[in-house]
Amino acid sequence: MRIYILSGLLFFSIQINFAQNYIDLANLSYSLTPQNQFESSNAQTQVEELEFQFTFPQVLDEKNTLIANVMLESNALRLDPSLAGRTTLASLGLALGFNHKYSEKLAITYLVIPKIASDLKQITGQGFQLGGLALATLKKSENLNYKFGLYANTEEFGLFLVPYVGFYYLSPSKRFEAYITTINGDINYMLTEKINIGGDVNGLTSSYALADPYFGSSPEYFAKNTTEFFAYVRYPVAKNLFLKAKAGYSITRTYKVFEQSDKVDLGLSLFFLGDDRNLLNTPLQKGALFKLELLYRFPL
Repeated sequence: MRIYILSGLLFFSIQINFAQNYIDLANLSYSLTPQNQFESSNAQTQVEELEFQFTFPQVLDEKNTLIANVMLESNALRLDPSLAGRTTLASLGLALGFNHKYSEKLAITYLVIPKIASDLKQITGQGFQLGGLALATLKKSENLNYKFGLYANTEEFGLFLVPYVGFYYLSPSKRFEAYITTINGDINYMLTEKINIGGDVNGLTSSYALADPYFGSSPEYFAKNTTEFFAYVRYPVAKNLFLKAKAGYSITRTYKVFEQSDKVDLGLSLFFLGDDRNLLNTPLQKGALFKLELLYRFPL
């Protein structure tokens, strides 16, 4: 399954919905890949990623909840075998919006998502991106609801749209949980009262403005597309605080550099329409990766 979404966008953990009985208010994660080899080259690079998110939901009344979300993300890697040092690519995003409950069965979340994404050498207007999300939750039963919506963002490569369809299910015993969508997925089971095992898949699409050109004289940008599958174990380390140890594999991985003027006509979920961009760097091969997550889960 190939899935794409803005890196760091985990608003689907803001589950102000009908079945889920918690909200993940904060999440800190660190992932590391072993030395990854470039395609058609013996050169290698280590890829490190760090993400932090904090969500603040404020109930206004019985129908409306204000949502604020802060997202920080950084990636460190060599962009090409010809470059000796690693480049750090980072983003700072803020999501603001609200969830409105239209009826006992239907609620919709609306978010505006401005973001700065660059290599940190220089913040320019080209590093600014503006996105938005409309996400509806439709209650089917006390343990099942459906979700559908649309995400849009002005990436460095052009307009990017992702239709969103999925469901969330929590078993009556509350031991089995499944969240499957066109964006991401998670299936887990409470093995004991403390140990939770599961698997998840996440598709990430993001882009970053580069202050100085690495491969020519024209301005450039970095585009990241990955689909990652993990198996994990989750264990409580304190009240409402959980540690997830994850091991996985990048099903797809593309880290590419293009000239700033080299755009696509439209990015549409799995497809890039009018994509005749000229690749400037050497991509990485697929590989294993390891991740640790620390999350604060607030029970409802």
